Amino acid sequence: MNVYLDAQPLLGARSGIARYTECLSKELSKDVSIDLFLAFNRIAKSIREDHVLEIERDFHLHLINSIYPYKVIRRLCEPNFLYNLPYDILTKSKADIFHGTNFTLTPTLKAKNIITIHDLAYMRYPEATSDRILKHHSKWVPYSAQKCDRIIADSQQTKQDIIELLSIHQDKIDVVHLAADESFQYVQHTAPIIEKYQLPEKFILFVGTLEPRKNLLGLLKAFSLLKKNFGCSEKLVIVGAKGWKFTPIFDWVQEHHLEEEVIFTGFIDDEDLPGLYSAASVFVMPSIYEGFGLPLLEAMQCRTPVIGSNVSSIPEIIGEAGMLLPPEDSTAWAEGIYKMVSDAAVRECYSQLALERSKLFTWDKTAAETKKVYEKALGHK
Repeated sequence: MNVYLDAQPLLGARSGIARYTECLSKELSKDVSIDLFLAFNRIAKSIREDHVLEIERDFHLHLINSIYPYKVIRRLCEPNFLYNLPYDILTKSKADIFHGTNFTLTPTLKAKNIITIHDLAYMRYPEATSDRILKHHSKWVPYSAQKCDRIIADSQQTKQDIIELLSIHQDKIDVVHLAADESFQYVQHTAPIIEKYQLPEKFILFVGTLEPRKNLLGLLKAFSLLKKNFGCSEKLVIVGAKGWKFTPIFDWVQEHHLEEEVIFTGFIDDEDLPGLYSAASVFVMPSIYEGFGLPLLEAMQCRTPVIGSNVSSIPEIIGEAGMLLPPEDSTAWAEGIYKMVSDAAVRECYSQLALERSKLFTWDKTAAETKKVYEKALGHK
């Protein structure tokens, strides 16, 4: 089976989709029945070799060069017109499967087209989405969902959104959960990481892009109540790059004089994240919507107790291994965080539950289930 995997996300920052692409490619490459190609949609000389070389692989590397400049085609054409120029014919590839890892498809004539839709946040919460993503996804995701042969959804929540919002029949969609990379393991000696980033010994941790649907304003309100009502000594550490519409977050911190209590680290390299997760008293994900929520599993795999919102896909991931709270209830979040950080027995209990729960999610399982989707598209029983 010749599988072409859209590896374009690997050329950017290590976001959730980049991690998905990298980890999936590593596992698929171990399957001797799959001949795997990484497809990059840039001319070869523009590819960031440091990112490509980071991938541990023993599979073929295929570069989509200027023969198929799909971004130019998309800008010039409308769906159902020249965008249907087939990749496998123009590039003379022998792909059986072309897997679009980042929401959209690359048209093919002979190969079966699979796409992964990670979430439909741009439809559920357009006001919390960047203008660029809203414009692009509104045009190309519905088109890709209709045209592709099969859809992979990261969660049951995303599958239901696809059915409801894109009018896709449920039989076309397969749910394949993600996993945390095996590098996310408990780190016993965290002092070097604490010193490197000048962090306090005790802190509450958030990891994710700074954008509205992450509900950081709600987290900040809960943190303020935590300080006011309980006199909690932990500080709040927010790890992640600035995404879009993030200015109110920094404004709120200044208005409430929490500059000394809230620490923004910016984007942090993957190699340092296990130490940060391990050092944290608790990991929090107060999002109003998540297609999956990969940082949750990363934290849980590092034995860090977690608190997440009781909406979207988050309960699928946490199960009963962490606290689930309404994202809009700042008081409940303040009380929940305080209970977690102030009671060592509660924290240890949730730490063990988190670790055990994380073992249900592995990349070899994700790859095996993804292969079944390929086989289903090809008509294999």
